[in-house]
Amino acid sequence: MNTVVTQALATGLPVITTRHSGLPEQVVDGENGFLVDEGDYRALAERILTVAEHPELLPSLSGRSRGHVELHYNAGILIERQIDAYEEVAAGGRQARSGRGRQHRVG
Repeated sequence: MNTVVTQALATGLPVITTRHSGLPEQVVDGENGFLVDEGDYRALAERILTVAEHPELLPSLSGRSRGHVELHYNAGILIERQIDAYEEVAAGGRQARSGRGRQHRVG
């Protein structure tokens, strides 16, 4: 998760970025911004011009930007996901330990 992108989306800014790392999880192409391939400077320029030349797109992109952050990146949801991940790891650790213990028993 890119914090700067999250903050931009939270303020309602549409984001134009590349399909790199986790960015496509944050920016949904055509919904809350635009994605271009890395190194494709022409596509980047086209998307920038699209937004500049079509200001009527901004209200819907802006609303979806803020909504996406509220739905996927608010503190409550992130904390729940982190707790779930910890519980999953802890449950797997208990199973792995108990499984190893049975393998070493003699008898």
